[in-house]
Amino acid sequence: MAKSVLTESFNINENVKKRIKDAVSEGIRDFQRSRECSTGFKEPVIGYVSAKHPLFMKYLDEDICLHPKTIYRPGNTVIIHFVPFERKTAESNRGGKEPSPEWTKAFYDSMHLSMKLNGIICDTLDEVGRLHSGTNIPTDWNEEKCREEWSHKLAAYAAGMGRFGIAGSFHTELGFAGRLGSILADEHYASFEEKDLKMWDMEQVINHIKTDSKYKGAEDIRVSRQAIEACPGGAISKDGIDRKLCQARCRQINDMIPSPEVCGKCFFYDR
Repeated sequence: MAKSVLTESFNINENVKKRIKDAVSEGIRDFQRSRECSTGFKEPVIGYVSAKHPLFMKYLDEDICLHPKTIYRPGNTVIIHFVPFERKTAESNRGGKEPSPEWTKAFYDSMHLSMKLNGIICDTLDEVGRLHSGTNIPTDWNEEKCREEWSHKLAAYAAGMGRFGIAGSFHTELGFAGRLGSILADEHYASFEEKDLKMWDMEQVINHIKTDSKYKGAEDIRVSRQAIEACPGGAISKDGIDRKLCQARCRQINDMIPSPEVCGKCFFYDR
């Protein structure tokens, strides 16, 4: 009997995941048909991670990201969506000192698309009677920490969707160019067993993230000459990236959200 209940629950959750994926894909197609959108997007990647994942507590201890439960106490699963840009959009931003018009437009188009997709996921969860909450808004930027209070990237990392790269870029199987967003749901769409804890060396994981992001102060940083020369703000040296100088440059591009994504010049020289 218990096995039957578990099987039924699994099938229901998988059906909800399919509904979310289909609704998100249709939402992207609908958005691209709108007159204000000129950016081409590829098929989305949807990830799920349990709020019980130990990385979230480690993120909180390291003061690099809020815990899902501090945002929404009933939240048991983080649903993350990544919408990749077409390759030509990313390539248009290679070289030069200013972000390309295509990259800049993709930044704004994808920001509005991400908010639309959050609404679509919430509507889908409403249809199946599940509780949910947003995680942040695009302008939730902490000036002193040079980052958002909630990180879609760190959630995506916990979900196994990719790895961190230079300047905190996030690299998925479909590349770094795209937009991440997330929603919290009360249902358990992703499990995490206590036995899985032994698979994670928390200190080592955090060190990897810091080193891969190449911010000054991290261990074993290696920065290529191409990355140093690509930065129009002079924020990159052989010792790593000065986050304040990076943010100062990005603030010239976007005063509300001075994150590396608005520039993206160094992302091509990750290794």
